[in-house]
Amino acid sequence: MQFTMQRPFRIRILGMAVAVMLCGQALARVPPPAGTLLQSAVPVSKTVPATRGTAPLHSVVGVAPGQAGYVHYFLLRMPDDSVEVQVGIELEDQRIAWSFPELGVVVSPFISGETIEVGGNSYDVWHLYGLRPFPGNAAMARLRKALPARVDAWVRAGTPYCLDDSPRGKCMSCIGLVLRALFPGSRGYPNMPRDFWRASPGNRYTPNDLLLYLAGMLDLPDRNARLQRLSRLTLPADLRDDLESLIHAIGTGESKPAVATGKRAGAARGRL
Repeated sequence: MQFTMQRPFRIRILGMAVAVMLCGQALARVPPPAGTLLQSAVPVSKTVPATRGTAPLHSVVGVAPGQAGYVHYFLLRMPDDSVEVQVGIELEDQRIAWSFPELGVVVSPFISGETIEVGGNSYDVWHLYGLRPFPGNAAMARLRKALPARVDAWVRAGTPYCLDDSPRGKCMSCIGLVLRALFPGSRGYPNMPRDFWRASPGNRYTPNDLLLYLAGMLDLPDRNARLQRLSRLTLPADLRDDLESLIHAIGTGESKPAVATGKRAGAARGRL
């Protein structure tokens, strides 16, 4: 299916409350201000291995050479004027791979402040920010090497878009594509890491859950520790607000399980 892009357009969000769907999950959003590189103020000990909860956190406000594998968050205004968050992953040539409504899995130029026309429907797209998914250089190198082949296979298969992304399905949600790209499984479903222990209500993984994980918040034991990490990070205002809201949304009794390290890696603990 062909799509075209138009520019410019205006997203009238400032000064109004907007119900945003994160691949089916609600959250209030506004268009992003200019961001900065995210760096943790906490020095990492040379004798103690860094974890996601202590490692520097890096974000970007656009695409650039050397960022292959970065996970990007976008605002998407749907044809019915509802607003969703769309996630994709940056390729070596600065294009974005994502599972897009009506199109399925495609690779497109990076866009922000533009309109995509698909089958007579218009989708307004606004970039929010991008995050480096793995703190370690070795893990990023492995991802960059394998990513083109993973994405190409889904594109060549004509993988359709869907919200009900299950192990038995043959379609992908936006979060489903990103999780498969980051944590590939042997049967076409993500092999979720043991430290990614949280899923949203309904036992589903959402961009919210991924954001908490990438920010290192799921590696910390409780709300106080997450808020302390948040206070030490230099963040764009919109990303800080998102993380603060998500941290407070985690129930006080919902902490990092002590048994999480004993779970079998790759077990499908949630739906996409």
